[in-house]
Amino acid sequence: VSTQSTGSSGINAEYGGERHHNICKMLFVSLVSLVLLGRVIPAPTTGTTDPVWEPTTGPDITSTSAPSDNICDEVLFGAGPLNANYGQDIAHRLHSMTVEDIKYYFGVSVTLDNGIPTVNTNLTANAQRVLPDAPVAGYDGAFLTQAMKQLDKVLSNMDDPDWAIVNYSLVEKIAHSFHMSELWARSKSHFDMLAMEPLPEEVCECLTSSQSDVIPALELLALKIKFPGLTSGQDTPPAAPPAAGRKGDIGKAYKLYIETGKEGPAGSPRVSRSADQSAPGYDIYAAHVPKTPDEYSLSIDVEWNKEYRRHLRNFDFTGTDEDVIRKAREELVDGDEGLEEHLDSEAGWDAWREGFKNMDDFGNYQFAAYMHCKLR
Repeated sequence: VSTQSTGSSGINAEYGGERHHNICKMLFVSLVSLVLLGRVIPAPTTGTTDPVWEPTTGPDITSTSAPSDNICDEVLFGAGPLNANYGQDIAHRLHSMTVEDIKYYFGVSVTLDNGIPTVNTNLTANAQRVLPDAPVAGYDGAFLTQAMKQLDKVLSNMDDPDWAIVNYSLVEKIAHSFHMSELWARSKSHFDMLAMEPLPEEVCECLTSSQSDVIPALELLALKIKFPGLTSGQDTPPAAPPAAGRKGDIGKAYKLYIETGKEGPAGSPRVSRSADQSAPGYDIYAAHVPKTPDEYSLSIDVEWNKEYRRHLRNFDFTGTDEDVIRKAREELVDGDEGLEEHLDSEAGWDAWREGFKNMDDFGNYQFAAYMHCKLR
């Protein structure tokens, strides 16, 4: 009995060892198969949690390996449904974007190194004007609505003359904040559509590369916000941020509206539209944002704009405020005199409201295309 028991145990042990070995082999093969399959079939993106964009997955705005500007123009205006005003349209909607705004309006959680450039709200002398990443707004979570969060943000900085936009009154800063929310909300439907019908990869590479018009347009906007009238072409010096403590000193400011039917300085393009069709924006003397290249050619001097865009891409925005002001006054003249009439009456609001309502939605599409490329 003892011998039989020992033999049986030996056989069982041998069989058990072989069986364990085979199971291990099967598990190993299955694991390898799953890994290889995962490389071919991507994981689904739907779920209860928001996707977190990793900055290493998309083109870097500092990259210098992007196609040339001529090739990118063909890609963006040919294969891509954009027009030559895309830089200004996108920069306008980027300039006050925050991490919380991206989450709220586009449903995507981003890291602090998010690669969504924006304009610095710190307007002190020689502060970095354009930030490479959208900052955290720090909205007060005690408020439920986005409107109250934004209102609290503006009012909490109302004593700081070096915050957000030079020479804007409190009412104008509040109106501007809500105006940006309106643009982002209107861009969301285009963003959702592009999620279902993504843009070609080459369009995104050009749109988000260092050779696109977006960063130069954002740098120009940052200068105009900080030094209104800088590019007017006039001999008078641009308005400067008020010294700390000079509360309520309202002067020339960033021009939210571009007057139509007005001729700029020598060499600047002309816009042939009636005054009652004015629209808010800071674009280069072109209040109308056309939907097609053909419409674009009817509203602006295309060759002038093409040269200006090329010159803007090559402009050196580095250096102290004094250095950049001097260069910009000479090299970036576009006739923008800055805002001269402030929002201080019902008549003023009538003009602002009509401007907001008349904004062409195509600018929102171009911005949505940029966010689609950066966040996908």
